[in-house]
Amino acid sequence: MKKKDEQKYERILDETAKLILEGSVGAVSTTMIAHQVGISQSSIYVYFKNREALLLALYIRELEKLYQGDASLPVAELDFPQQLQAYIRQLFEFAMVNPESMTVIQKIKGDVAFDEEAQTQIEQIIQSSPVQQLLFQGIADGTLRPVDISLHRNVIFSTIKLHTDNLHNGVYTEVNVPFEQVSEMVISAVLNAK
Repeated sequence: MKKKDEQKYERILDETAKLILEGSVGAVSTTMIAHQVGISQSSIYVYFKNREALLLALYIRELEKLYQGDASLPVAELDFPQQLQAYIRQLFEFAMVNPESMTVIQKIKGDVAFDEEAQTQIEQIIQSSPVQQLLFQGIADGTLRPVDISLHRNVIFSTIKLHTDNLHNGVYTEVNVPFEQVSEMVISAVLNAK
C-alpha cells in the first residue's frame, strides 16, 4: 500500500476545487484530477475511496475554513440581533477574501447527494458552529421565524454570497450597496416579526 503524502492530498483537493470552479461538480472526474496533479488515476484511490469521498473531503475542508472564525468572535455581551450582525459580517469578510470557498460550498451542496454517513459528518461540523447554535437558540426562543434552520442558513449564506459576488464582479460597489444595508435586509428576513 502506498504511503499518503499530505501535500499531494491537498493538491488533489485543490485541483478538485479548481475543476468545480471552472465548470461544475459534474465535471469532476478522478482521471482529470490525476492528470492535473501529475499522478496516476489509481493513486487518487490511495487518498479517497471514491469520487464521493473526494467531494466530501473537499466540502468538509471548505466548511471548516468557513466556520473557523466563529468561536473567536467576542459576542457574549451582545444582544441577539447584534450577535447575528457580527456573524453575518464575519461571513461577509470571509466571502470577500475567499470567494472560491463560497462557490465550492454552494456548488457541492447543490449538486451532491451525500449518503447518510457523510451527512452525519457534515451535520456535526455545522451543528458545532457557534453561529448555528445561535440560529437554533433564536428559533427555539421565537427570536427567529419558526421555520427549519436550513431556510435561515440559506437566506444568510446565499444573500451574502450573491452580494460579495456582485462586489467582486463590479455589478455595484460597496458605496452603492453598503454591507449594512444587506445585513439589515438579511436580519429582517430571518427575525420573527411577532
